[in-house]
Amino acid sequence: MKIAPVVLAGGRPGLFEKITGNLPKTYVKIGGRRLYQYAADALYSMFGRVYVVAPQPEREVYTYIEEKAVGVEEAIATAEAHISSETYLLLAYGDVYVEPAAYRSLVEAVVSTAVDGALLAVPRRVTKGYGVLETREGGLLDRIGGEGQWIFGGVALLPRDVVKKMSNLYEALNHFAKIRKIAVVPWGGVWHDVNYPEDLLQLLEHTAPQSTYIAKSAKVSPTAVLEGPVTVSEDVEIDHYAVVKGPAYLGRGTFVGSHTLVRNYASIEEGATVGSSAEISHSLIGERATIGRASYISYSVVGEEAVVEPNVVTMSMLREGRERLEPIEVRGVRFYKLGALIPRRSRITAGTTLQPSHGFS
Repeated sequence: MKIAPVVLAGGRPGLFEKITGNLPKTYVKIGGRRLYQYAADALYSMFGRVYVVAPQPEREVYTYIEEKAVGVEEAIATAEAHISSETYLLLAYGDVYVEPAAYRSLVEAVVSTAVDGALLAVPRRVTKGYGVLETREGGLLDRIGGEGQWIFGGVALLPRDVVKKMSNLYEALNHFAKIRKIAVVPWGGVWHDVNYPEDLLQLLEHTAPQSTYIAKSAKVSPTAVLEGPVTVSEDVEIDHYAVVKGPAYLGRGTFVGSHTLVRNYASIEEGATVGSSAEISHSLIGERATIGRASYISYSVVGEEAVVEPNVVTMSMLREGRERLEPIEVRGVRFYKLGALIPRRSRITAGTTLQPSHGFS
């Protein structure tokens, strides 16, 4: 059984244009890696190779296939045309984060049972773009559509001849479900779809470090406090009396000023600067962004090369009286904490207070 692992990392930026510019949302960098690279790295570890359909190459270890059209079916067709002798394609959506064991479960389902392919199924939730899976006897796919408790999880292992005939993904799967055996493989582990910019905040909880790593070239002041798990990458500088309380990630060449607090699910990407006496909590700070002195950034996304001047506050919750929190609603979803989305290369004036959900809606 020869399998070609393929990550679909293209598409239009849509609502993520504030963060990625003209690149797809899969190019958001979090925890030092592009979003699609979490899938690509997992598949590369399994197979020793991986094909990535994307508009712009990023890493030499991947085999990049240039995206020439927009759409899942077009991306799959482009990949199939570049693959040589493999008889199966393991397709993974680049905007889905899932534990590596999920990919192995699909392969095991096809190898160990007499089926022709497999789809990953995750519990039904509020998300767009993933059809409901209806099954028949033996846990086989009956059709995509209708009512059910499981939805397609953005990962599929399919015979090449099935892939070749796809003009519409779901229609093709519905057709082949009638004549071939396609297993539906339930997955109850970590699965996270990045559909909107606010989804990045929950993703921080999955990509956060699980152990402590401090690069030899990092400069950590003897008065600074690091409480793991934290990643301190190459050439990071942490000034006097700063506190980094994990899980937290500091990318290559970042600077954390004196008396600054970085804590719980903060990801500060390569080349970013955080001024003195600032606080960063549960936020994504993009590459080469600047957070000014005494600013407070909570449950927020700051785009690359953005400048947040001193004394800026992101309010991440609304209070109704002293005891009760008032939920914030964005696109029909209720949040109890949601700060600000600050676009790439933008500037926030000193002393500004940004209200909850600023920039997200």
